[in-house]
Amino acid sequence: MCINNEQLTPHFNRQEFKCCCEGRYCNGFPAEMNPDLVGRLEAVRMVLENPIIITSGVRCPVRNEEVGGIPHSRHLFGAAADCYAPGLSVHALAAAAIAAGLGVIIYEDEGFCHLEI
Repeated sequence: MCINNEQLTPHFNRQEFKCCCEGRYCNGFPAEMNPDLVGRLEAVRMVLENPIIITSGVRCPVRNEEVGGIPHSRHLFGAAADCYAPGLSVHALAAAAIAAGLGVIIYEDEGFCHLEI
């Protein structure tokens, strides 16, 4: 069982991945984040030498639907995160994520990447 405020890696805390429904539909963690994904995000952060801000981690089904997520989104299972790296292009973030073995969808107009395992 994870402690609510657990430090998952040197640069990522469990709370950063909490469902963005703000407690309306779930307790914040309908699933735990996949450790492999979090480890790869840490590797990307280290390569870029730049913070990575998580805008969406795990999602409950209701919140996933509200934000237009696909029915079997990897967010539902803790296997995806939407994020950006302040001061860096989405393309720089995407290149580092691909090099770390992550699947990437670039949302250039919105300024973030969807990263998944």
